[in-house]
Amino acid sequence: MTSIRICYVVMDKTSFVFFKNILTPSGRACVAGTVIALCLITACSRDNIFSREYVATVNGEKIFLDDYQKRLDESKALFTRRGLVEESDNLKRLEEEILDTMITEKIIDQRAREKDITVSGSELENRVVQIRGEYGENFQNLLISLNVRYEDWKEFIRRDMIFRKLIDEDVNAGIRVSEDEAEDYYNDARGRYRTEASVRVAQIVVRDAELAEDIKTRLNEGEDFRLLASEFSIGPEAAYGGDLEFVTRGIMPEPLDNTIFSLPQGRISDVIQTPYGYHILRILEIAPAKNRTFAESKEDVIAEIRAKKEETAYMLWLEGLKMKAVIKKEPTVLREKVLR
Repeated sequence: MTSIRICYVVMDKTSFVFFKNILTPSGRACVAGTVIALCLITACSRDNIFSREYVATVNGEKIFLDDYQKRLDESKALFTRRGLVEESDNLKRLEEEILDTMITEKIIDQRAREKDITVSGSELENRVVQIRGEYGENFQNLLISLNVRYEDWKEFIRRDMIFRKLIDEDVNAGIRVSEDEAEDYYNDARGRYRTEASVRVAQIVVRDAELAEDIKTRLNEGEDFRLLASEFSIGPEAAYGGDLEFVTRGIMPEPLDNTIFSLPQGRISDVIQTPYGYHILRILEIAPAKNRTFAESKEDVIAEIRAKKEETAYMLWLEGLKMKAVIKKEPTVLREKVLR
């Protein structure tokens, strides 16, 4: 039966998204980017900390029942909307995985404190400004739709930055990839390192169908494509004679894409209508797909090897921390006090 572990994460230039199996090798990308769960930040009072019931301890630090309950309720609400917790087995697995995730977060948090890893106020503000800029005007609406307070989100970002620093220092700093290693890797998988077919294309785009047909007639009579593009085209590339430079499949709207990759070099298309206007294309140059040399692929190869090494090193590092940690779950509290 498949795992249903999940966490909220913020990634660069995305919305809040869900990642499965955050603590498994297949979830390494999620862990490398953001392991601290957004719902870890709770609004409950800490005034009565000694009388609060707890569901587990990690090296003597408590994971409190109310924090666990809040996380569980939020996750159940998510899964209920997706029909994933109707079966009792799924609910039981969700409860176990949430607790395991909170234990892992506690272990990582303790390691960061042990290493005295911090984030300065200016570092945090710069990161907040960057992320808000990427989301643009939709940022506040996104927080509201997720019922997340801005202060809580900002604390989440701070903890995420600490996590990144910790992994860079504790895991990634010792990873090396030699050129010989990279070349061997390339030779074993050279078919994967290819340059896609691309076409250098120029266009004239206008809003009026009659004008487009008139321009097409003038092109058929031998007038210069670049000059007509500069005079009539409404696209920003008009300043360059309509030259869009090289494009690969899927970049342009489908009617244009189909035409670009079906015409021979030098050919001028018929008028093509899209929601953007009426287009006339000219195929300037065709670059077929080809295998890249090692020199051309080296950076990609090294990055791929490094990512695999980081994934393996992270899992070993995390397992090592878990093995050294003293973890005690409270089965009576989990059985009798958790609201289901």
